[in-house]
Amino acid sequence: MFLFFAVICFAQKKAVYNMFLEEPVPINRTVVVFNPPVFRWPYQKGKQVKYDIQISKDSAFADQTTISAEGLLGAMYNPHQHLASGIWYWHYKISGKAWSSLLYFIVNKDALEMLSPASDAFLAGVPQNHPRILTNRLNDDLKSFSKGKDAAQIIADADKVMGQKILTEADAQPAAKGKNEKQEKKLNQDAVVGLGNEVNQMVLNLCEAGLLTGNSKYQIKAIDIAMEVAGWDEKGISGSSDFIDGICMYNMALVFDTFFDKLTDTQKEILLKAIKERANKFYKSWVNNIESKVLSGHVWQLILNEFFKTSIALYKHEPAAAQWLSYAYELFLARSPVLGGLDGGWGEGASYFQMNMEMLIEIPDKIKLYTGFDFIKAHPWYQNQADWLIYNFPAGSSSDGFGDNTEELFEPPACYAAFAEEMAKLTQNPKYSWYAQQLLQHQKIELSTEPKLRWFRLLHANENALPKATDSLHFQMAHLSKEVGVAALHTNISSPQKDIMVAMRASPYGAYGHILADQNTFNILFGGERLFFRTGYKVAMDDPHRIGWSKNTKSMNGVLINGFGQPYSAEAYGYFSRFLQGGHLAYIKGDASNAYQSTETKEDYGVNKFYRHIVLLKPNIIVIYDELESQADANWSWLIHSLTNMKLDSANNSFTSIINSAKGVGKLWCSQPFSWNITDKFDVPAVIFRNYTGMRVKEYKDQWHVKATNKEKTNKIRFLSIIQVQKKGDKILEFKQSDQKSGTVKISIGDWNIEASMLSNLPPQLNIYSVTNKTAFVAYGNELRFQDQIFKGSIHESSKLAEWINGKIKFSEVGDEPLPPIR
Repeated sequence: MFLFFAVICFAQKKAVYNMFLEEPVPINRTVVVFNPPVFRWPYQKGKQVKYDIQISKDSAFADQTTISAEGLLGAMYNPHQHLASGIWYWHYKISGKAWSSLLYFIVNKDALEMLSPASDAFLAGVPQNHPRILTNRLNDDLKSFSKGKDAAQIIADADKVMGQKILTEADAQPAAKGKNEKQEKKLNQDAVVGLGNEVNQMVLNLCEAGLLTGNSKYQIKAIDIAMEVAGWDEKGISGSSDFIDGICMYNMALVFDTFFDKLTDTQKEILLKAIKERANKFYKSWVNNIESKVLSGHVWQLILNEFFKTSIALYKHEPAAAQWLSYAYELFLARSPVLGGLDGGWGEGASYFQMNMEMLIEIPDKIKLYTGFDFIKAHPWYQNQADWLIYNFPAGSSSDGFGDNTEELFEPPACYAAFAEEMAKLTQNPKYSWYAQQLLQHQKIELSTEPKLRWFRLLHANENALPKATDSLHFQMAHLSKEVGVAALHTNISSPQKDIMVAMRASPYGAYGHILADQNTFNILFGGERLFFRTGYKVAMDDPHRIGWSKNTKSMNGVLINGFGQPYSAEAYGYFSRFLQGGHLAYIKGDASNAYQSTETKEDYGVNKFYRHIVLLKPNIIVIYDELESQADANWSWLIHSLTNMKLDSANNSFTSIINSAKGVGKLWCSQPFSWNITDKFDVPAVIFRNYTGMRVKEYKDQWHVKATNKEKTNKIRFLSIIQVQKKGDKILEFKQSDQKSGTVKISIGDWNIEASMLSNLPPQLNIYSVTNKTAFVAYGNELRFQDQIFKGSIHESSKLAEWINGKIKFSEVGDEPLPPIR
């Protein structure tokens, strides 16, 4: 047992994800999820680098099962053929150099089939005629859709565009001056992106309205805009941001494709040349790079979708388009959904998920159209994602709070309803229907005014029916997206207005892009309002407030060591090692032991262990139990935040936050004497400077921050916090504490009794039981006593839960589970 534990600890010291893939996948002993799996390996820098690969049932690669490919342009390979069950061997090499070491993996007969056609088959499905992007069949009678709400709104939007001037590069001017060079640079960048977004909406509305009505006025204006953009310098202001570069490329391609038969030969030639310059630049910067990078946010958010559709539009007109399209097709199949895993979560959080919605639906739609292969049906992420939506961003509620810009999301935007409706039709999962229905009813959303996925909905209106959201849907207390590393616990998920939500993050992806340094941090909401919640604002990616506060661990409900938070690195990771739930209790254990070190950033704050246990007890109690150890004696700071009016009672070690609908009162215990600090100021102030046309004024308010720090340094410490949440006007329950004996704290609150081992020289333990709720739980143990019975289970020192449900005792247990594999 001890040998096994030591091996696990040693393995965890190595980062799961680095900025670029450092080990080939699938690696030895891996039982692959998909048949066939995708093969990836560390890339070698160099514009002329190519790769070879061999895969075989024969370790000598000499028999008829051997699959070979040579001259691969990127460090990825999809065999596009079924592999027989059993052990398979593979190796790879840079063309002309030695083979890698021998690798092997296992294919089980229950592996999920992911039998996508080869890229040649996909290219063969691209129609000869135009338009290709905004239509799915050459005989589509789009005018037949022109009477619905979506079409009416598109035409109305296009009519507004008819009255607007054609924008030029000179219009990329901010309406405000920055106070310093950094602000000035950001304002200029925002103005360029704003120009691109405005041009994109104009062109998109005109092309869609032109197809719906056949009115030449939309065609003429769209062509005029495209010709203007074709004259922009791709190395100048419109190429200074990859976002606007992609928009320019796609908008020209959209006009080229939509009105192909109306363009003169000269116009076609000019557009082709301008599109090629931008598309080729993307291709050359991506190939032998992006496929190995853990995330390139802009690529996966928007630009890959734009590039994919641009390549479709130019195929057979521009020779390079075949290579572009093949690469985009293989890249999507190899990596999508990036930072999504199998279990449906989204790594960059609820705000930036909006930017990925169209790509996740539109590219699979074209693949299915041209080949018949249904990626959405084949990949489990698409079915499982409904739970992430329901649990991590409920209707009428703020999101879980993880990721940039979630501070601005006080309820799901309309695009979430649009996405959920289309996903319901595509997957026939009634949970999506239920979620969309909740948003449409509670938030009074009118989908036709939401441009995201509006055209897709219109185009597919007569295809799949919306599955009925029946009353038989069963929602458990909690949902864990383990591969992404987010969990959400609820007391009443089906009635958000009465619900207590506890969200926690412990992610193998660490902190990267729009992901924050927030391993083992949590947020608490009531009725969708933020009660104890992370603080700060994303002013700009490199703004001092974001760097020094809002993305830093100090802004979260987490832990600091000697005043330091977690490095901002993919290597500074965490993960959920345990997850257990029943009818009255939901439990998660996060491991952030490796979140305070990174070779990439050259930071190591000496944390050896950080286990955080969170238990949600119905109807209104949250228990947080922390085990912390370090290489040297340290000051540990336990943090809790609120957006408004937080109060501290240091004499009783309690803290309070009050919101419109509820009050939260918590108490803290610690294995060491500690002191408190409270403030309503940020360490690094947030400064308004993004106030200009097209960008709303952001008001940065002071927020509240409470910190508890041990008085004398120690290398081992434990914290226990119990928080109760009461609706406005309801009585706050008394925390009844028994005399603390032998290093154990015993507290009763309401119907629950909680016992925790606090002294660091004692084995950690957290026991919870309720006679009224007929529930008993232990975080660690070889037995659980419940209802005059002893349950031993089969896992050493497992977390155990017993409940009396429907006249029977239900027993469950879970031990520490391994890290999720690299996808």
